[in-house]
Amino acid sequence: MYKVLIIDDDKLARNGLISMVQWEKYGLEVVGDVANGLLALDFLKIHEVDLAFVDLSMPVLSGMDFICEARKLYPNLKYVVLTFHEDFENVQNALRFGVLDYISKLRLEEMVGDEVFGRIGQLLKETNEKKDAITRGLSIGDTESRQDAEIAYEKMEELRRFWCTNYWIYDERVYRSGIRELENLNISVRQLERLLLWISQETGEEFHTILSDVWINDKNEGICWLRNTRETLREQAKHLQDYQNIPFCILSAVAYVEEHIEEKNNSGEIAGMVNMSRSYFSTNFRLITGETFNDFVRRGRMDRAKEILQKEPQIRIADLAEKVGYEEPKYFARLFQQDTGYSCSEYAEQKSF
Repeated sequence: MYKVLIIDDDKLARNGLISMVQWEKYGLEVVGDVANGLLALDFLKIHEVDLAFVDLSMPVLSGMDFICEARKLYPNLKYVVLTFHEDFENVQNALRFGVLDYISKLRLEEMVGDEVFGRIGQLLKETNEKKDAITRGLSIGDTESRQDAEIAYEKMEELRRFWCTNYWIYDERVYRSGIRELENLNISVRQLERLLLWISQETGEEFHTILSDVWINDKNEGICWLRNTRETLREQAKHLQDYQNIPFCILSAVAYVEEHIEEKNNSGEIAGMVNMSRSYFSTNFRLITGETFNDFVRRGRMDRAKEILQKEPQIRIADLAEKVGYEEPKYFARLFQQDTGYSCSEYAEQKSF
């Protein structure tokens, strides 16, 4: 049995949690409950504890302060945080500290069960098995099972790296690719919620803004959150007021170019629109979007040309080139073939409907 300490300044909440959960079913045993982080530190001095359920908002010593201090003194102790919606930022910070999981107090009754506490018990077991394996070595069978477990972890890290670069905010192709992967991926709601919390933290910090809460009930709600977040940020960028906020400036430029793709879109003129010098704009554009301004414009024009060809397969090359901002049809045709591997007529034949 893994030993559990519950830390919450609300006595009724502690008693409720203790009574609602079938602890033994999940390999857990409550060995104590205290009212704040300071009392918890005192408790840990004389009691063995494997897992602490920690309320983030407590007097004397808050949940986050307790976790910060306990990590130094008890490196093997694991944590699950208890939180209200208003503690959203603290939940994000706690996840960055490596807590096993989090539980919303407002949804506690519906979350008491195998989905949440079964997973917590399993996570605790896996982390301890991994620690033991490092110290004593693995048998062949154990190695295979750990590799299987690591695949899921590595995939989550891959998703985290993909989404937290924030390229999906600026680039429609990246966004659509990421959404398609999530739709086809066998990711649990809790994993997706955790991913969205990471995204909210990183994206909110980059744009210096607070994003909407991430509490979701199914995958569709998670995908809707991503879409709404992207649309909200891009709409804010269209009404840019703070020219010191560089990511919003770049996003404002991106939105403008997308809506005026048929125009020349000189980088110097676009830079002036967001109150930057040309060189400063070009440097920041590449750092933030992952591509140069000229590459972004060319890719946008190619995407628009594909859309037009699908709807108007008989359009003349000269007219198509003009619609996407090119004065020279031959130059446009050469760029299109480089981008797609097809001539305009070949592409239209294959993609028209």
